[in-house]
Amino acid sequence: MRRVSLLTFLALMILGSTVGCSAGTGRVSPASMAFGVLGSSCSPDRLAALRTVGVTVVELPLAWDRYEPVEGRVDSRYVAEVQARLDACRQAGMGVILSPGLHYAPNWVRRLTGGVLKGSSGGVARHGGAELIFSAATRDAAQKYLARVASDLGLEHFTAIRVGTDASGELGYPGPEDGGNEREYWAFGDAPQRGIGLAEGAARSPMPGWVPGSRSWNGRLVTPEQVRNWWDWYTGSAVDAVVWQVGELRKLGYQGLVHVPVAGRGALPADVGKAAEGRLDGRANPDGALERGLDYVAQFAVLAALPGLAIDFTGLDDVSDVVAGAADPPQDHCRPDDQTRVVQDDVSEWSSHRYTSALARRSGLGLVGENPGPPDAPFTGGSPLSHSLADQLRLAPEYAAECGMSMFLFGFEEDLFRGEGHAGREVGVADYGRAIQQLRADGR
Repeated sequence: MRRVSLLTFLALMILGSTVGCSAGTGRVSPASMAFGVLGSSCSPDRLAALRTVGVTVVELPLAWDRYEPVEGRVDSRYVAEVQARLDACRQAGMGVILSPGLHYAPNWVRRLTGGVLKGSSGGVARHGGAELIFSAATRDAAQKYLARVASDLGLEHFTAIRVGTDASGELGYPGPEDGGNEREYWAFGDAPQRGIGLAEGAARSPMPGWVPGSRSWNGRLVTPEQVRNWWDWYTGSAVDAVVWQVGELRKLGYQGLVHVPVAGRGALPADVGKAAEGRLDGRANPDGALERGLDYVAQFAVLAALPGLAIDFTGLDDVSDVVAGAADPPQDHCRPDDQTRVVQDDVSEWSSHRYTSALARRSGLGLVGENPGPPDAPFTGGSPLSHSLADQLRLAPEYAAECGMSMFLFGFEEDLFRGEGHAGREVGVADYGRAIQQLRADGR
């Protein structure tokens, strides 16, 4: 049975008594879907243009390193800028989703005790965001930062707040090569291994000193059951950090929706079994989901117990959709019976969004989505196989509608407002408007 930490159990009890029912999970008509943009500037001219074509939601991103560049001291000019942007978006009648920006950790946070994740091969996470999974000192700093944001901006003004644990603000650990080594796992600092500076409620490694891929521990052969226990601890620690963030927001009085961004499909159950047999030596790990600690089957079960939570799938029309769409028959479209098929059928050819959406709906979680953004931008995870931004705009909203998502967010606002003739311009606001109108006209 999968381990559920004391932190998770207590958080579920607290949240269950303070928050109302969770977001609906049934199929959503395009007529009731909300459409938005990521990375909003909250410029009045842009907001007016977006409203005209049917956009009603924008994401307001913050950056912790800009908000609090020195411990205990905020940048008043940056805070004033953020407040002005929030006011402009609200005055334009937009719903605003807050990204607190914990993944942009200031240098002083990274210098705290356990302030950076340590890897199994000796690497240090260069882009790992704030180390909220194990470090007590980092969590304390993050709690104070969130309290300051709540005081400065008023959490009641937001339609939703996004929470995550990695460098992209998504659920999971850094990528497997973030420390410069291949197949790096990220639970080898003093806190997870020795309990020094360990966050309250977090758990130490069940096999201190064991490194994935090693066949022995303390002079004895490691069994697949021990590896599965270690894996449950590793993945459970990541989702517990999300539970902790949600709990902190509720303590600050926030009663609205919480979005948990997730990428890809995580590790398929069959692959986890094969990987455990190999002591996590690299087999059955096609996309680095094992090192990132992505076990959506178990993690979604934990998140489903938190009222007011929705999974935000961040890769509608990613490379997996290109591959799945070329299968015979195509495997990139959600089907009404996917919630049953996802645990019964061979889903290895399904696209990431189809698989992850089915798991979220089966778990009773709310569901929203966004396209990955320009395929040539380094932060989108694009590749030469990715669809163009124009194709993403054509396909991603359709995927969102047929998968029962209540909201689609286009990435990114800036890409809709590049001038005519700009070398990087593929789509504009009018194109987004036509996509919204077409979707609603089709009634998908």
